Amino acid sequence: MDKALKKYVLPILSVLAIIAIDQWTKLLTLKYVKDTQGFYIINKILRIFFVKNEGMAWGMLQNKQIVFIIITPIVIAALIYIFYKMPFDKKYVLMRICLIFLTGGAIGNLIDRVDILDREALLGGVFTAGNVFHGYVVDMIYAEIINFPVFNIADSFITVGFALLMISILFIYKEKDFEFIFGKKTDADVETSDSKTDNEELKEESSAEIKEESSAVRKEDTIDTAAEKTTEDTTEREKDENN
Repeated sequence: MDKALKKYVLPILSVLAIIAIDQWTKLLTLKYVKDTQGFYIINKILRIFFVKNEGMAWGMLQNKQIVFIIITPIVIAALIYIFYKMPFDKKYVLMRICLIFLTGGAIGNLIDRVDILDREALLGGVFTAGNVFHGYVVDMIYAEIINFPVFNIADSFITVGFALLMISILFIYKEKDFEFIFGKKTDADVETSDSKTDNEELKEESSAEIKEESSAVRKEDTIDTAAEKTTEDTTEREKDENN
């Protein structure tokens, strides 16, 4: 149960949390920041204001929404496949975090692009269809001090996840650590298999010892019973002879 919780439930909850935070900040931006000049969190350094992004992260590849709508689900499916093919081992904790960040961020921006519901109408309590497949991503965070392109929470998770993934591939994991993707056994799988084999052997040895002890106890009981019976027979014969 504990393993299932860590492998299945917690990752799903983590992805949902990323999506929820991302969509919540975007709705707040649409409600309070759009049609304004925005505001500074840190004067001349970090600013919040609304930007309509019809491209990818940081405003690149504008007006290519349909391309992203087709490609993003494929990427998300690949990330999920890799996550659940990955050996459930402490060695892969960092890799699992990377995949969770990338998946949550990708889904967050995909929701914007598909735009099934009109978000601005939704803020007013009205559920109406949006401009399906022609939506836009809401960006709002601007690092003015370095004139960095405006981004959002989903972009942040994608960037951090991708950076950690590159660091992991270059400096932490080896090529053989990714053999699980193609169905091959990794060192972690071999260790787990060896551990299971050792445990099974220990169980068999323990079971054999218990059986031997049990058999020895039964033999001792049989001998004791036979000795008691012999003693009783001898005593009865001696009584008969005395009589």
